[in-house]
Amino acid sequence: MSDRVGVGSVQALIDFRNHLIRFDDTLEAEYRGMVADWRNLGGTWTDQKYAEFGTALEEVGKGIERYLAVTDDHESHLLRLIERLRAFLEA
Repeated sequence: MSDRVGVGSVQALIDFRNHLIRFDDTLEAEYRGMVADWRNLGGTWTDQKYAEFGTALEEVGKGIERYLAVTDDHESHLLRLIERLRAFLEA
């Protein structure tokens, strides 16, 4: 490990990981809520734009799913990195 690794570096990684987890949780919840709200409007909003919005929402959903799948790995990686840095600093 580098001599430049300090407690502040570890805390910065912890803070970033926590923010990433909160962001991912919020993103997923808000997207799911938007889809549910859109579906509930199906009987009220009946013009062409309803279908267009649904298509766009579906495309965005694919990207969100890919992003969330990738960030699960990043969250795990950051946790392992944090643990290794803590062990290094305690040695």
